[in-house]
Amino acid sequence: MKNITLITGIILLVANLLFGSILTDYPIFNMCLNCGVIIATTVLLYLLKTIQLKDGYYISLFMLFGLFGFIEFILGLFAPQRYTDNGYLIAVILIVAFEAIVLAITHTVSKKID
Repeated sequence: MKNITLITGIILLVANLLFGSILTDYPIFNMCLNCGVIIATTVLLYLLKTIQLKDGYYISLFMLFGLFGFIEFILGLFAPQRYTDNGYLIAVILIVAFEAIVLAITHTVSKKID
């Protein structure tokens, strides 16, 4: 399952790079932002399988991180093409940080459950 996650992430990353180089309506800033989103989501999903979690946590977090990754990607598509004063970029960063915190808390709680 870990290999499938990595392969899928790499395929999505390459497709995003190709779309960014082919489409004129897909700016470089948005392409780079979405590359970061794909990488972050892939890493979180890979870590989800790498660390030992109970099955209930794994299944629910896998679906939640996938949904959040899709939302982050959509936000990255509509983000303005600037780094400063970019609410979309702040939202993406906050969602990724939230996912990482939830993963850390879930890992801690899952270790304490017998």
